[in-house]
Amino acid sequence: MELFLRVNGSIGKFLCKKLWNPLLALAKQGFTPHQLALTISLGVGFGVIPFIGLTTVLCTFWALRLRLNVAFTILLGYLMQPLQLALYVPFVDLGQYIFPVTPIPFSLTKLTQMFQADWLMALQQVWVANLVGILAWLFCFVPFGLALYFSSKKVLHRVLPAPQVV
Repeated sequence: MELFLRVNGSIGKFLCKKLWNPLLALAKQGFTPHQLALTISLGVGFGVIPFIGLTTVLCTFWALRLRLNVAFTILLGYLMQPLQLALYVPFVDLGQYIFPVTPIPFSLTKLTQMFQADWLMALQQVWVANLVGILAWLFCFVPFGLALYFSSKKVLHRVLPAPQVV
């Protein structure tokens, strides 16, 4: 990142001063590599959950519960939103494949027809499809989150300075 910023001169200095350095300061704010690795894992993991709007609630709750950097956890969750939208249908499809539920079509015309025919039944099917999508996300998140935690913890031990003992 710093090499890129050095190449672009004044724009690079501006971005480094106004964006990169504050983000690094926010990330490092008195936390150990363990806490920062957990923050990264939870922020990224909750950022791709296939339930729009749940990211902020989950990131805030678990960051407060585990005494992590709340602002950085939420920031990572928000940065994952494009990936969340891209992975929504694959997670729901995976959930419908794993669990014995009636699959819903992901075509706008077919969904419109479902809601016009019986909106209560269509709402129920969409709700169940979303729930199995969340369960599929959970099955994927556990191994991915563990791998992300341990790899980022190893990197952060090398990058962050050792804590000063008083």
